[in-house]
Amino acid sequence: MSSKLSPHNFLGVGLAAGIIAWMSTAVPSQAACEFFSLPQRFNTQVAEDVIVIGHQPGKSYRVVVLTEDPNTLTEIRACVLDAFVTRSRFGPYIQVGSFSRRSDAEVIRRILNRSGYRARVTYHR
Repeated sequence: MSSKLSPHNFLGVGLAAGIIAWMSTAVPSQAACEFFSLPQRFNTQVAEDVIVIGHQPGKSYRVVVLTEDPNTLTEIRACVLDAFVTRSRFGPYIQVGSFSRRSDAEVIRRILNRSGYRARVTYHR
């Protein structure tokens, strides 16, 4: 196996470094986070050279807010940078985070509920 970086590999490394830099600094909204001392990421996982954003394998407990309202998404993204809107057969919702333990999901659900959001914990296989 050669240790040289081909232009293709170099572009991939540069692109990955750029995405990681963006992910660590980009804040999607101007609102200040009121839930945590620092914004969090609950839907992003780095596996070797792949960044997976969205539903996470092995993390069956999801904290969701039952709306697709853009203002609500902006407010939540001030604290959870990788929250996103998705839908199921029951309708659209904001996925705030996915967790492997229900107790971790319940902590985030309680924080959101205290802040006035209709958050729920759902289980997906």
